[in-house]
Amino acid sequence: MENRGKAFQSSFNGGWRLRNHSAALGAVALFLSLALLSGCHRDPNVRKHKYLESGERYSAQGKYKEAAIQFSNALKIDKNFAEAHYDLAQAYLHMGALSAAYGELLHAADLQPTNYKARIDLGNMQLAGGRIDDAQTQANAVIAAQPNNADAHALLARIAARRGEKDLALTEIHRALELAPNEGALHETLALLEVGDPAQNSLVEQEMKKSVALDSKSVNAKLLLAAFYIKNSRWPEAEQTCWSAIATDPKSLGARKTLAEVFLKQGNQARAEQVLRQASSDLADNPQGVLVLADYYASTGQIDKAKAEFASLAQKYPKNLPVQEGYVRILIEVKDYARAQSVVAELMKKNSKDPQVAVLNGIVLLNNGKTADAVNALQDAVNNAPKDAFIQFWLGKAAQAKGDSGLAETSFRQAAQLNPRGLGAQEELAHIAMQRGDMNMLADVADKTLTAAPRFPGGYVWRAMVELKRNAPDKAEADLKTAISAAPQSPQAYLVLGDLRFSQKRLPEGAALLQQSLDRDPNSVPAMRGLIAYDLSRKQPAQALARLNAQIAKSPNNSGFYDLLAQLQIGGKNFDQAAAAAQKAMQLNPNDGEAVGLYAQLQMQRGQAASAIGAWQRWAQAHPSNAGVLALLGTMEESSGNTRQAEAYYKQALQIQSSQPVAANNLAYLMLQNGENVDVALSLAETARRGMPNSPDSADTLAWAYYCKGTYGFARDLLEDAVKADGNNPTTQYHLGMVYSKLGDRHSAALHLKKAISLAPDSPAAKQAQTALQGLG
Repeated sequence: MENRGKAFQSSFNGGWRLRNHSAALGAVALFLSLALLSGCHRDPNVRKHKYLESGERYSAQGKYKEAAIQFSNALKIDKNFAEAHYDLAQAYLHMGALSAAYGELLHAADLQPTNYKARIDLGNMQLAGGRIDDAQTQANAVIAAQPNNADAHALLARIAARRGEKDLALTEIHRALELAPNEGALHETLALLEVGDPAQNSLVEQEMKKSVALDSKSVNAKLLLAAFYIKNSRWPEAEQTCWSAIATDPKSLGARKTLAEVFLKQGNQARAEQVLRQASSDLADNPQGVLVLADYYASTGQIDKAKAEFASLAQKYPKNLPVQEGYVRILIEVKDYARAQSVVAELMKKNSKDPQVAVLNGIVLLNNGKTADAVNALQDAVNNAPKDAFIQFWLGKAAQAKGDSGLAETSFRQAAQLNPRGLGAQEELAHIAMQRGDMNMLADVADKTLTAAPRFPGGYVWRAMVELKRNAPDKAEADLKTAISAAPQSPQAYLVLGDLRFSQKRLPEGAALLQQSLDRDPNSVPAMRGLIAYDLSRKQPAQALARLNAQIAKSPNNSGFYDLLAQLQIGGKNFDQAAAAAQKAMQLNPNDGEAVGLYAQLQMQRGQAASAIGAWQRWAQAHPSNAGVLALLGTMEESSGNTRQAEAYYKQALQIQSSQPVAANNLAYLMLQNGENVDVALSLAETARRGMPNSPDSADTLAWAYYCKGTYGFARDLLEDAVKADGNNPTTQYHLGMVYSKLGDRHSAALHLKKAISLAPDSPAAKQAQTALQGLG
């Protein structure tokens, strides 16, 4: 081996090299060039810029999907490549993927604060999403660095307009036009500021036409002009302008949708559908474009056509994820959960990490009653897309169904923060606040809702409810009338105004308002409950029963009405009929906890505690993730003297939901009564108090835990609040007497101990109070 190596070396160093001098030089040059080329390919900086340049070429050709892929490739090499984030945002904007575009603009602005275009684009998106203060921050940052940035002044104009400061808005846009008189978008903004004033129609049209003339390739400018013509019923000009926009950019989804709107406004639905069907075909590479006809059917309530169109698209484009997702959404809407589950199962095989697939999987699981699995699936989706408001909202719904009120509230708050104009999350938060009786929380929800959506009637109704609690009926009435003016067909304001009239003893007027609420929502249980109360106040139970039966005939599948029927029958001591009504409610809605509660109450009244507990046990088996039912079972067992079984139920409830307040409260009290670990009991009592901040029971339990720890001052304050809320509870009176005894206040101690004895002379609390009173001397 050594000799052969030396021979080779000799041959290379000697004869070959000298005999082939020019060839050798060529080989060296080739070697060096290949090495350099290879080095370029390995250089991440070079590779990412090549992807960036490729993406920019695709964008210039209008191939935004391909451009997005190349920009994404650049970011795989360097996730902090600010230019790629910005260009990817622009591609997403052209594709209509607004949420993704927003995320990329956030990255671009964070990574490169001096990218003022990114900051202005971000500010405009934040403004469109209702995040006015965030948009102001972006505009201020640009103005501080570039006081003569026309686009920044235009953004300030839009912000001022959103805040209702038209004079300031006009000042800012005129300043922008002074700086850049030939920028078409600025003329658009001026036109939009004046578009609400009929006297300025001529100016508006003039500015819009000027915008089109300055930038003939701007589809947006043409669509704004088309919208102006639509508003003024100038149909030929509107249609012509739309066709011009389509000619400018055949891939523009907005242009196709505006043209369809022109035909719809003229009552030509067939021509509109023709336009949308052609758009779906021409824009098949656009995730929103391919769905435009199906989405139109869904948004206009043509559910059967929507389902058929989505099914056709799903079969035609089996690998198109947005199409499959849209199909699942419509299947869920029509409650075809079996088919939805089948489609989702196929999607999960290849797209289990996709947040949109995961959220659909969670929704299907939730509707199939698998609440724990739904929560897990949606939490995974949130982990992959923490800034997706839609996923946060559904996680809140799943947590609510599971009985995890803490996670539900947190998720709804996240959803509301991410999308202030998404009113579903605000409605859920309002319901949570009302269930708790937390007027401060309800006031906060109302204020945020009205800031984001000033014409939404719910915000005024919630604020009115707070005002009523705070003894400001005049303000409440004004808000309720505003809600009715904003949405005359919305039943909620009539309901609350009817309750207000009842409280003012204007009973016939209140009843008429409740009837108006019921007319607008034939399934309104609160409205029917109020009308029944009105009949009973006039000592007309037969009229109440007739009214209820008439409404049941109109809405025969409403379990809530059968709950009311059971209550009426209980009031009339018709227990067999009441039980039948409760059973009917349970048949209609196995999730109707009130029906189960009424049935259990009837069984308890009949002395059939085992039957009552059995009803709840069956309900718990059907809802294994519902911690509240287990807490209720524990309460019933405790009432029957089965404290060991009660503790088991409480612990089981807390395993499912560690913050379940009733289970935490009752288990803490049992532990204190049994002399168990006081620190654990105190922790449980604190959990209960957080979950039930206004409950005298939770105040009493926490106070007794403090008593057992020797912290008598805290215990006294809590018990005083509890007594104010419910002064007829002998246990609370006994506890307060014991606390005052420890504090050395014999007079107050005796007062409360005697009160405990007088309230329930034969109760355990009274007997303990008697012993303690004798000990005072």
